[in-house]
Amino acid sequence: MTKRTYHGLTLDRFQEEALDAIDEGHSVVVAAPTGTGKTLVADYLVDKAIEAHQQVIYTAPIKALSNQKFKDYKELFGSEKVGIMTGDVVMNPDAPLLIMTTEIFRNQVITEDPALQRVTHIIFDEIHWLNDEERGTVWEESIILAPAHMKILGLSATIANARQLVRWIESIREEKVSLIEEHRRIVPLEYYYYTKDTGLVTYDQLWRYYRQQIKSHHNSDGPLFSPTTHLDLIRTIHRKYLPTLYFVFSRKQCADKARELAGIANYLNHNEAIQVENAFLQQFGPEEEWSASTHQLKRLCTKGIAFHHAGLLPMQKAIVEELFLRRLIHVLYCTETFSVGINYPVKAVCFDSLNKFDGRNFRPLANHEFFQMSGRAGRRGLDEKGYSFALIDLNYMEKSPPPRFNIKRLEPLTSQFKLSYNTTLNLQATLSPEQIELYFQKSFAAFSYIQTNEDLTSELKLINAKLADINQIVCEHAGTFTCPLKYHPKKKELDRLSRAYTTLGPRRQNRAYGREMARKIKTWKKLLNVNPQKCQNSKLTICEQETKNMAKLQQHAAEIKKELISLPDQNSFLADFHFKLNHLRQMGYLRGEELLPRGECARHIYVQELLVTELIYSNIFDSLDDDQLNALLSSIDFESRKNDYFQRLQVLDWLPVQELEHYIQSVCGPDAVRYDPRVSVITYFWSKGLPFAEIQRLCNLDEGDIISVFRRTIDLLRQMRDAVKEPGLNQRLKICMDKLDRDEAAILEL
Repeated sequence: MTKRTYHGLTLDRFQEEALDAIDEGHSVVVAAPTGTGKTLVADYLVDKAIEAHQQVIYTAPIKALSNQKFKDYKELFGSEKVGIMTGDVVMNPDAPLLIMTTEIFRNQVITEDPALQRVTHIIFDEIHWLNDEERGTVWEESIILAPAHMKILGLSATIANARQLVRWIESIREEKVSLIEEHRRIVPLEYYYYTKDTGLVTYDQLWRYYRQQIKSHHNSDGPLFSPTTHLDLIRTIHRKYLPTLYFVFSRKQCADKARELAGIANYLNHNEAIQVENAFLQQFGPEEEWSASTHQLKRLCTKGIAFHHAGLLPMQKAIVEELFLRRLIHVLYCTETFSVGINYPVKAVCFDSLNKFDGRNFRPLANHEFFQMSGRAGRRGLDEKGYSFALIDLNYMEKSPPPRFNIKRLEPLTSQFKLSYNTTLNLQATLSPEQIELYFQKSFAAFSYIQTNEDLTSELKLINAKLADINQIVCEHAGTFTCPLKYHPKKKELDRLSRAYTTLGPRRQNRAYGREMARKIKTWKKLLNVNPQKCQNSKLTICEQETKNMAKLQQHAAEIKKELISLPDQNSFLADFHFKLNHLRQMGYLRGEELLPRGECARHIYVQELLVTELIYSNIFDSLDDDQLNALLSSIDFESRKNDYFQRLQVLDWLPVQELEHYIQSVCGPDAVRYDPRVSVITYFWSKGLPFAEIQRLCNLDEGDIISVFRRTIDLLRQMRDAVKEPGLNQRLKICMDKLDRDEAAILEL
C-alpha cells in the first residue's frame, strides 16, 4: 500500500488520519507528543483552504508564536497570502490566512465581528491552554462562540482526557469531531538525573546511590554530597549531547549562567563567530549605537552560548532565535516560555531544577509541564534519540525528593472558566435569555460537572448493586454484635480492659483516665449484652471476607456521596451572570435589558473594562496632558513581578482615580479594580521623549518588560479608540499611541 505524502514528506499514520478527516470536512483535534509533526496538519489545511479561495484563522497562545508562524507562513505561501492581528500589530487583515493570538479571536467572536463570515476554518494551536489558570477562559469562550460554519482544527501536546475534550466540542457544536491521537514519539526520549557524584543515572539508580551513601556515612558531619552546578552538567554532556536547551525558572539566572559558561567554554570556530558578529551588525547597526545588554549578548553568542526570556528586547530575542535556528547557538539558557509551540528542536534538554515558582509558591513541575519541555529534545532526521537531563542536589533528597514523572499520569484538562463583566455585556448585547442560558450550559465546566455527576452516580449505583449482592450472601446478623465475628473480638477486648481497670486500685480509678475506662467498660457491656449466633466455620469464613468487602464498599459509597454533594451547582455561572447584570445596572451600563452608552463602550474594552470605561466617562482625561494620560493607562494593564522597583516621582494626581476605584469596588467588590501607579513614571517620561537609557534608570525592570509596558498601553489605547465614537477623543488617543510607538518600542518588521 502506497504511503501518502505531502510536500515530499512521507506521512506518519496519525498525519494521514488527520488529513483524511480534513478532506472529509470534519473538525479535528490532534493530540501528539511535541516534535512529532502536528504542524504539518495545519500546513495542509491552510494550503487546501488557500487553493479553494477560503479564509483561515490561525490562533496561538503567545505573541512570540504568532510572530514566528507569520514569518514561517509568509515563506511557505507568500507574503500576500498571510496577515497578522495581535494587540501590537495589524498587517494584511484580509489575507486568506490570518494569524492572531487567541484573545483577538475571542474578542471577534464575542462581539460577532462581521469579518468572521468569510472564515471557513479556525486553527487553535496549543489548544490545551484551555487548562491555563489565568487565560483558559479565552479558549473556552472561543470554542463555545466559534460560528457554526467554521471547522475547527485543534493542535495539542498529549492530553490525558482528549476524548472528553472532543465529546464536549461535539456536544456544543453538534457535529462530528475527529480525534487523532499519537502516543509514540518519532525520536524516542531517554530521561536521566544528574549529580556530580553519580553522573547521568536513572531515577532508581539515583535513589540506590543515595541510600548506599547514607547507610555507609550515617555518622558523618557536614554535607555528605558534593555540590553540583550547571557547569558540571554541561561539562558532562558537551561532547555528545549538544545543542541543548537549559531550562532555568529565573530570568536573572538565565543570564548569570550563560555568562558563567562563557567564562570557560567556546563552541564556535573563527568563521562561525564572524557569522554571529555579522548577524548582530545587520540586526542592530553600528556597534557604537548598541546598548550595553546587546554588547553582552553578542559576546556570549560569539561563543555559541546565549540566553532567552521575556525580559529581552524584541530585537535581542529575534537575533537569539535566528542564530539558534542557524545552529550557531549550542547552549541556550531559557525560561519555560521557550517550550511553547516554537519549533526549535535540540538533541538534549536540561533542567536546572524540577521545582518552579508559580506566582504564589514553589512547587514541583507537573507531568505535562515536564514532558512539554522535554519534548523539545530529539531532532527528527538528525538524532536517533533525544535526552532529558535534570540537575539534582543529593543534600536535599529527603527534604525535597525529585518527582518521578510518568507520561501515563498526565494531568487531565480542567475548565478554568471565569465570567468577566466584558463577557456579561457582550452576551447581553448579542444573545437572547434562552441563548445565554444555553451558553453557560455549553461551557466545558458545565459539561465536566454533568459528566462527573453521571460517572459518580453510575459508580454509586454499581456499588449499591454489589452491596445488595453481599447482603444476599451474609446473614442478617452481619455487622452487628450478634455476629460471632464481631462479638468475640470485642468481648476479648472488654475482658482485657476490665482486668486492667481492676488492677488500677480505687485511687487511680477515680482519676480522669480511670473514669474514662469505666465509661468504656459500661458502654461495651451494654452493647455485648446479647447472645451471639453459633455459626459453622465455613459460614464464618464467607461472612468474614464479605463483611470486609462490604465495609470497603460502604466507605467508597460514602466518599462518592460526599463528592456528589461538593460538585458545583450547574447553574452557578448563570447566577453569577445575573449578579453581574445587577452591578452593571447600578452603575448605569444597562437599563433593564438594554445596553446604555457605558455598556456599549465597556463591551469593546478587554482590560479592566469597568475602570477604563469610568475613566472615559469621567472628566479625568480633561485634567491630564497626553503624557499623563499615557502614564495613567499604563498602570491599568501592568502585571508586576516580585521585587519590581520604580523611582517615586509624582507624575499625576491619583486622587480622582482612587475615588473611581472606591466607587467601582463599593458596587462590584474588591477584585473588580486592578492598577499599579508605580509603573506610570516610566511611561510618562517615555511619552515625553526621553531616550530608552534614561528610562532604564527609573526602574529595575528588564528591557523587554519596559517595552511590554509601552506595547500593552498602545494596545489599550487602540481598544479605547475602537470603543469610543467621539472624534476628538479618538484623535487624541491616536496622538498618545504615536508618542509611545517609537524607537525601541516600535514593532520590528515581521
